Amino acid sequence: GIPSSPVNSLRPKPTYTSDGEIGKAGRLLPMPFGNWVHASCALWSSEVWEEGSGGQIRSVDKARQRGTKLKCFGCGRPGATLGCHKANCPSNFHFPCAYACGSVFTQNREMYCRNHRNFATDVLPLDRASFEHQKTLRIVDKASSEGGDNFPCFRVGALVVQSLGNICTESDGFHSKHYITPLGYTATRIFWSFVKARTRTLYILKVNETKQSEPLFTVRAIDNPTVVIQGKNVVEAYNNLMKQVMNANKHCFSNRDLFSRLPMKRKGSALYGLNGPQFFGFGLHHVRKALELLPGSEALAVPLTRKSSVYRFCYNNPNICDMTELQRRRAVSAAEKALENSSGSARTEGMSAVDKSGGSGRITRALVRSADEDVGFESGSVRTKNKNGELTFDKESNQAKYAEMKSVPLENRLAAKRSHIHGWGLFTKVDLARHAMIIEYMGEVVSQSIADKRERAYEMSGIGSCYMFRLDSQRIVDATMIGCMARFMNHCCSPNAYAKIITVETDKGLEKKIGIFANRDIGGGEEITYDYKFAVEDGSLRCTCGAPTCTGRMN
Repeated sequence: GIPSSPVNSLRPKPTYTSDGEIGKAGRLLPMPFGNWVHASCALWSSEVWEEGSGGQIRSVDKARQRGTKLKCFGCGRPGATLGCHKANCPSNFHFPCAYACGSVFTQNREMYCRNHRNFATDVLPLDRASFEHQKTLRIVDKASSEGGDNFPCFRVGALVVQSLGNICTESDGFHSKHYITPLGYTATRIFWSFVKARTRTLYILKVNETKQSEPLFTVRAIDNPTVVIQGKNVVEAYNNLMKQVMNANKHCFSNRDLFSRLPMKRKGSALYGLNGPQFFGFGLHHVRKALELLPGSEALAVPLTRKSSVYRFCYNNPNICDMTELQRRRAVSAAEKALENSSGSARTEGMSAVDKSGGSGRITRALVRSADEDVGFESGSVRTKNKNGELTFDKESNQAKYAEMKSVPLENRLAAKRSHIHGWGLFTKVDLARHAMIIEYMGEVVSQSIADKRERAYEMSGIGSCYMFRLDSQRIVDATMIGCMARFMNHCCSPNAYAKIITVETDKGLEKKIGIFANRDIGGGEEITYDYKFAVEDGSLRCTCGAPTCTGRMN
């Protein structure tokens, strides 16, 4: 049945048939906190129910708590969770005991004892009652359903992994070329004691962190918990343990006495067929496969420095998109640290703050295209030739692109995220075809004189960037205070988008719009960039786009 206490559930043994196959109780399923339960005992408990077709078994812990108060009518031991379905019948059994005592099982997951088996309908034979061998089953506790850790501890020989820990994305010290040693990793292993010779004990293995943010491997024995064996790496911790184990068992060997009946001491590094990573579990295939599936595993393939080691994945390669996103986050973090005031005050930094920002730091109006270059409908048209070979303009093309762009909500297509180029950036959530309209640059439409006054006011108030876009020779779109996500687009010397002034039909009649179009096919998750085309002013504006064709400045 279901174990009544963690002590009784540490090393339960399944029942076997004469053919060597798992018998009536079924295979062992792991429960939280190191407990184990037979599959048939869990499935036939009254509280337990199976969710959907995914093999998730719920409310097993409730059945376990009830079983601690009930004794089996067959063997007399606690943990009986299978009750007779007949009303007012007090019979409770373990699954193998219920079958041995003549109980029957039905298709409706009901069990009737021998005295009430006549009330049962659609009786199942034993091989169908324990049908769980052919299914994938997983116990889900209450903490997992509420969003807690959904990792069940699993056992590999004498090793039981309690927690896989967490991968440190901002540190390279918790993995090597061949092994992952995440912070918080916890396991237990039954091994020879260093206190009493020829005696096994339980060891608690953990991966901790020092004050210098370096890994610390610790080994603690249950029979001597005050002594903690430590090591800067897993090999050092294992060797320190083995020295104490060999010292405690040295009188059990012959010590080169040819006439002694005691065994000779083994020679070599693999004294007990184990090494450091295997002793902790990092070198075992099942544990290694689970470690590669941990969140943040992409950090193991993206080194922080040139000297950092890159882990070689064996079972599950990280997602390229996740690796790119991690590189972007690290670049943003490094850029923010470079601009931090070391003294804590901007005034005491002097001109060093200006030098760090790359010049004056003033982002002025982006002159994408002069208004006199596009007149009337031609600014928003596509040039084609008719049957007579005359050059015409297709006004419907931009109108259709504009309507298609407006038909999808903005939050479903684009998102503003931290960018490695500068501050925030505009990223697409969907794939975009070449020349597709991405977004409309919107803001307050003001005159040239108002834009000049606002620009000076922005500079005096300390606003480092203003977002002005020329619409024509007399009007400018100012998105500094009022605008949309298009204002977050960063400059790039090798952009994937371009800006174009188009004329479309709206409820107010014909209106000029600033449209942002894809310069090439853009995949989902990419940052939208375009060339600001700044005019050459009194100061040079540094460019940090990082493109292969980057000139180092935006004007």
